[in-house]
Amino acid sequence: MASIAPFEPDWSAAYPSPTDASEAAEHWRTVTAELAAAGTLADANGHTVRRLVEFRVQYEKAAKHVAEHGSILTAKRAKVGQWNPFWSAMQQADARIVILESKLGLDPVSRGKTTKVARGKKTARAADQYLKAASE
Repeated sequence: MASIAPFEPDWSAAYPSPTDASEAAEHWRTVTAELAAAGTLADANGHTVRRLVEFRVQYEKAAKHVAEHGSILTAKRAKVGQWNPFWSAMQQADARIVILESKLGLDPVSRGKTTKVARGKKTARAADQYLKAASE
């Protein structure tokens, strides 16, 4: 029996920004296409795919901020550098992305462990006929 693909969430309800909703939809399509190609797309991993998409969107938002402002911010009063909070958010999102991609078999290391094995055509042997006769 073929598994059912998960339903795509309503990204516009999850993200007020149309840009974020559009990015989430694009990530969803990319991830589900990769899982379908690997033969591992199922309704059961829909929540994991959703979390992966959400972390990818958050990573991109944080990365844009870090690219614009840097990983170290200068405080106005103290003139002492402090870590950009978006840098921390970016690191945490990256860590979760790595874990979720591994669980879904999207990274190169776990891909071979989760991909369905293509089975070759079975070669008939004389012993197969013997066992078939004995089991009847």
